[in-house]
Amino acid sequence: MSVPSTVVDSSPPVLELVDIHKSFGAPVLSGVDLAVATGEAVGIIGPNGAGKSTLLNIVAGEFPADAGSVRLDGADITPTRSHQRCRLGMARTAQIPRPFESMTVFENVLVGAAFGGETRRSEADAARFAIDALERSGLGAKANDVAGSLRMLDRRRLELARALATDPRILLLDEIGGGLTDDEVGLLVSEVRTLNDEGISILWIEHIVHALEAVVDRLVLIAEGTALASGRPAEVLADPTVQAVYLGIGDGVAA
Repeated sequence: MSVPSTVVDSSPPVLELVDIHKSFGAPVLSGVDLAVATGEAVGIIGPNGAGKSTLLNIVAGEFPADAGSVRLDGADITPTRSHQRCRLGMARTAQIPRPFESMTVFENVLVGAAFGGETRRSEADAARFAIDALERSGLGAKANDVAGSLRMLDRRRLELARALATDPRILLLDEIGGGLTDDEVGLLVSEVRTLNDEGISILWIEHIVHALEAVVDRLVLIAEGTALASGRPAEVLADPTVQAVYLGIGDGVAA
């Protein structure tokens, strides 16, 4: 099953991947095409080892694709490094939070606010962006806490706040639900959904499928090195190929 990207006007997608290939000795990604429309939330699912994190690393500029291109707002940013992509409006959360442990929550976010935007911000502007990011991520009341004292939910929120402080147009979320209770996942889902409602585009890799279902407009299955299915969450999860490859149900052949 393949469903076109949900682009509703003539403007280019905020993010477009064209024929992405990557090998580490053996092929990991083999011709992945993917687009995220402005304001769209797209979730990526797939079995372990399918290449999901590799794909996100290529999008973020952490390492290069062997072939293919990455486009932001229609511009080819394939040779652009990760810090430059951040300044162009792309921000990423890390799968394993690594805050500056001895700094306060506010100071952690201030770093992103000061250096992550399109231009270097003044101290006052950076502080304003940092405070706004903390409020939007649910950390406003913990601004003066030492980052090393945070529990996992708030470490995830801190990752989100540091990304938001750069004023992104698209957020790349890497398994932000990992290690959380169901109630904590629900809180994080609500915060991500609000950000998407504000107009921020989302590309989210996650193993907690119900979290994705609550937010995304579209699910994409990555397996066997490529995008095997794309569409509305209910449609994708009901697809025999997805059930066989990802959920281990059936044989992948439609009745």
